[in-house]
Amino acid sequence: MDKNYETLRKLLVIFFGPDYQIFGENIDEIMSSYVEMENELAIRNLKQQASQAIAIQSDEELNRTMTALAESQFSPAPWGETWRSFLQKILLHIP
Repeated sequence: MDKNYETLRKLLVIFFGPDYQIFGENIDEIMSSYVEMENELAIRNLKQQASQAIAIQSDEELNRTMTALAESQFSPAPWGETWRSFLQKILLHIP
């Protein structure tokens, strides 16, 4: 997958993957765990990569990009989110 999104991919696959309960029960809790566990560089990279992804104008292209990054480990729909709204929530939790 595109190395430009490697930190975002890690967030999706590890923190929001099938074992997400290790990190929390909702987006707020999981993102709090992420910020506590990751280093400053990873957090800065995540902010940049999430901003880069959300800047994709076409919802179809954004959905395609994010679905590929998630590697079938996460989908925002069961969380009541779209990819765009999920990324917006992620960005709200990054210091």
